[in-house]
Amino acid sequence: MQGGGCRRTPAPASQALAMEQCQVERWEGKASAKLPCTKADEAWSLLSSFCSIHLWLPSIDCRMVAGTEGQPGCVRYCTSPPGGDGSDAAYWAAEELLAFDPVGRSYSYKVAENNMGFGRYVATLRAVPLPGDERGCELQWSFDCDPLPAWTKEGLVAYLQVNLDGIAKRVEDAVRTAAALSNSQVSE
Repeated sequence: MQGGGCRRTPAPASQALAMEQCQVERWEGKASAKLPCTKADEAWSLLSSFCSIHLWLPSIDCRMVAGTEGQPGCVRYCTSPPGGDGSDAAYWAAEELLAFDPVGRSYSYKVAENNMGFGRYVATLRAVPLPGDERGCELQWSFDCDPLPAWTKEGLVAYLQVNLDGIAKRVEDAVRTAAALSNSQVSE
């Protein structure tokens, strides 16, 4: 068996088409946001806490429900309040940390359980230096997942992009505020 229940054994024509779609249907994508005034290490110091994503993405609540922060196997439970998308539904996902790389300034996770229609979903959040510019960085949120009902791949990328743009703005604001406080304390 391959992942997602796809088989390689011969099947009737109708099943063969379904299996071919199963093998082909896979979405990969990435959202990215440049932070021209924030170093990758500065951004990572703020974003590296897997269970604190709600500090940078205030449209969700997040808490650790299993494991140890920063250790693979750690599980965060994220919810968004009803009405955020015009519906009365509250959405939730249990997300498991798969890898944590402080040197590479990244972590990868999977959606383990959810009520949003995700089957297989694996994502990586990273902060990378801008080439040739030590003052800035780029946040990248990449994913590999099964298709989502009622979504397009482009719609999912756009959704992640809007959220990553908000995260980037909050990170830049936090770094700018910290620098201003530090400068005011030095001048006193």
